[in-house]
This record gives sequence, C-alpha cells and structure tokens, in this order.
Amino acid sequence: MSEPTSERSGRPGRASVRQAARRAALAAQAKVRAHRQERDKRLAALATTVLVALGERDAAVITYEQRAGAALRQLFDGEHVSVAEAAQWCGPSLTPREITRLRRLGTTDSALAGTWNQGRQPPERPTVHRTQKPPETTP
Repeated sequence: MSEPTSERSGRPGRASVRQAARRAALAAQAKVRAHRQERDKRLAALATTVLVALGERDAAVITYEQRAGAALRQLFDGEHVSVAEAAQWCGPSLTPREITRLRRLGTTDSALAGTWNQGRQPPERPTVHRTQKPPETTP
C-alpha cells in the first residue's frame, strides 16, 4: 500500500509524515525503556549481592565476637585477671571498653546457643549503614 501523496507536489502528505515521526519517536522511547529495564535488573542484582555480603559479614562478626568474648570470660573467670591485665595481654588495639563489651557477648548462653533470649536485649554492636532500596522506575 502506498503513502497518500499531496495533490500539488506529489510528496507524502503532512499526516503521514507526522505518523512516521510518531512511530520513530515511540520506537526510540521503547528502546530507551528496554535499556533502562536491563540496567535496573543489573543494578538490583548487584545491590542484592552487596546486601547479602554485608549480612554474611555481620553474621560472621557476631560469631567471632562471641568467640572472643567467651575467651575473655575464661581469662576473667578461670585465670582471675582484671580488665587492665586482659588489655595488657591482648595488646593496645583492644581497649578496656571493648573488652567489657566483648566479655558480655561471651556469656555462657550466648556463646553456646548463639541467641539472646529470656527478654534480654542484644549487646551493643557497631551500626552498619545500608542504603535503601532504590525507588521503582516507571517505563
């Protein structure tokens, strides 16, 4: 089927030129939307990987801090050392405040069970800041 032509010039009419331009614009917009959707999927997958890794890190930190706390409890209860003496044995990177915090983590029920129960609050931990989920984009 041929394009309607103008009676005077023999060229396509104004309406068909507009339709062709609209089709071209819609095709370009669809292409942009498709690229955005692909990028959004990649970004979402990478963000998920980041958050999973941070969650695994947090779980590992809790485990290792509980282990350190249990060892500190053995120093205090079994060897009867003071906080200052424990700080001397452990080195300058472990402050008395940190020793006290870790020691609380090493209580018998938390070190063995790995959970906090009986209405007690979990111990203080460093805050890990995470970004929120990006807002949904509309195509």
